[in-house]
Amino acid sequence: MNKVALQKAIDNLSIQMVYLHSTEAKIYNGFDPLIPNQELIGQHNIFTKSFYIKELQEETGVKHKFLVYQTEARMRYLKGPISEELKECLENEEQLDKLITAEIVAIFVSEYAIKCDEELLQDAILEFGRINAPHQVWPYWREYCHSTCARMSLPVSIIPMFVINKTTEDI
Repeated sequence: MNKVALQKAIDNLSIQMVYLHSTEAKIYNGFDPLIPNQELIGQHNIFTKSFYIKELQEETGVKHKFLVYQTEARMRYLKGPISEELKECLENEEQLDKLITAEIVAIFVSEYAIKCDEELLQDAILEFGRINAPHQVWPYWREYCHSTCARMSLPVSIIPMFVINKTTEDI
């Protein structure tokens, strides 16, 4: 992790807004969520897909710059139990696709006011997008995922707090 670049972004960005941009929720493979006591294995993932800089100008001529990230969050349920040989080769997407019972995907937009006049370096923008943007989107994702699961009659999976672990810091 480039801590100097990340700190530069933190010092010069101020969160303005987080909102849901798009979403998709599906039930797959003939799964019936109303059948009780089905073993389901929840998986979730979040990552920043893209960013861009937006500039707005007031009628008075004053310009404001914003850094805008798009962060994708995913949650899916797999039909359990999963055999030991399939656990060992979890990269076998074709086999895993047959086990997917439901999936929720959401794209969130987070906007940050740029407080400095100088250009933020690409490293600072990328580090902030990799670490901070998903962290700030996470509570919105948790709430959205919980309410969507309830609407789909799926078990409400307890999505844990977002944690920046040692592995993430060392990347």
